[in-house]
Amino acid sequence: MNEISLKRLMIVLLFICLGQAMLESAPVLAQTSPAKPSMASGQSSEPITLKDCLSKALKGNPLLAEARLGINAGEKSIDSAWGKHLPKLSLDANYTRRQDPWPYIPAQSNTISPHFSDEFASWTLAMTLPIYQGRQVLNGVELAKIRKTLQEDTLSMTRNEIMANTVNTYNKILQLQSLREASQVSVTALENQQKNAQFLFDVGRIARADLLKVEVQLANERQRLLSMDEGLANMAGMLLYLMGEPAGGPAPVPVLSDIMTLPELTVDFDQGLITAQKKRPEYRMAMTGLREAEVNRNLARGKLFPTIGAFAGYSDQYGFSPWYKEANWFAGGNLSLPLFEKSFYDELAKERILEEKAGKHLLAVENQLRLDLQTSLSSLKESKSRVLTAQKAIEQAEESFRIEQKKYASGAGAVVDLLFAQSAYVTAVANHSQSLFDYNAAIVAYRKVTGTLEDYLQ
Repeated sequence: MNEISLKRLMIVLLFICLGQAMLESAPVLAQTSPAKPSMASGQSSEPITLKDCLSKALKGNPLLAEARLGINAGEKSIDSAWGKHLPKLSLDANYTRRQDPWPYIPAQSNTISPHFSDEFASWTLAMTLPIYQGRQVLNGVELAKIRKTLQEDTLSMTRNEIMANTVNTYNKILQLQSLREASQVSVTALENQQKNAQFLFDVGRIARADLLKVEVQLANERQRLLSMDEGLANMAGMLLYLMGEPAGGPAPVPVLSDIMTLPELTVDFDQGLITAQKKRPEYRMAMTGLREAEVNRNLARGKLFPTIGAFAGYSDQYGFSPWYKEANWFAGGNLSLPLFEKSFYDELAKERILEEKAGKHLLAVENQLRLDLQTSLSSLKESKSRVLTAQKAIEQAEESFRIEQKKYASGAGAVVDLLFAQSAYVTAVANHSQSLFDYNAAIVAYRKVTGTLEDYLQ
């Protein structure tokens, strides 16, 4: 066998090996949503479900604990406001020493002289009872109840934010893990292509430009892989933060047991709006804010009404030089009628303006709710269409990649066409993964708008 025939045989064997290696790597690229992500260095070995993440977040996140304490404080505020109905009991005592005698007990009549002393003391036990205060006490109790309701709605809003962020972060990790696996397989395939291209260049079968194209593509894929690793590390830290775990260095990337799917969700604008008005915390808070403004207006108006109260008590007085003691009891009532105080009328006018402002805020919140609902419905429809389109694009890109592999392995194709086909395939996988994430994020947005994020816990 001459030298030319031997060289041709080596080239044919080389193309066969190259084609076999690329065909073996192609099926792996088709895995866009693996059920069990591969373990990278630093990853946690315990699989975790989305429901587990949500349970930990709702149990351990300090923002929720803070909101619950706000509710507890609101309950005490109600008790404090209601306590103003009850009598007030006080004990007053004093001791005085003067340079000159002082009539610590004044004269009671022309025949009963005052009592003088330069050292005297007294104590008084007094009780006051509010009878009528322009309904300010009742309105104060109502205001405390409203503010407790606002604290409860704040807890619901915080809970919804944490749940929505947890679900989106969980799904983002799934997406990045899928993209990382595709990128890792692409890097492996390109490393094989680079070795084969280097050999072909060494034997003079390809130009240096073809070798450089493979090396540039390999460098780009390695850069993409590093970007995936960085994104996974950031999302892992975010997931731990949402679950209430303090940061302590690089966060291990968790192994997630769930996968992103294309769940069916029946949606309707009118029904969603009714549900949102009942369950959306922001809307309930706007409604409660309008009630609060009304009560504040009633409180300001109550200051223009008379106040009626009763009082009673017992008092002892002592003089030491000379010694004398006298005890008295007393009881009575009081009436206070405000005739004119401009600040009261200004305050009432201010509360009326604030009540009108609260009504406009409620209207703005309702309009925002309608917009959010419409946007989420549009995102659901659009992202679902993109998922279906991306699935077809993957099939087409996979077939194109397979054809270019065979052409290149047989010597009939160009390396640039093979690289383009491989890049198109990876892009199709990325588009499918992104559209699938967007669809699930749209579901989260719809459930957040309608206040039905609790469905994720079922």
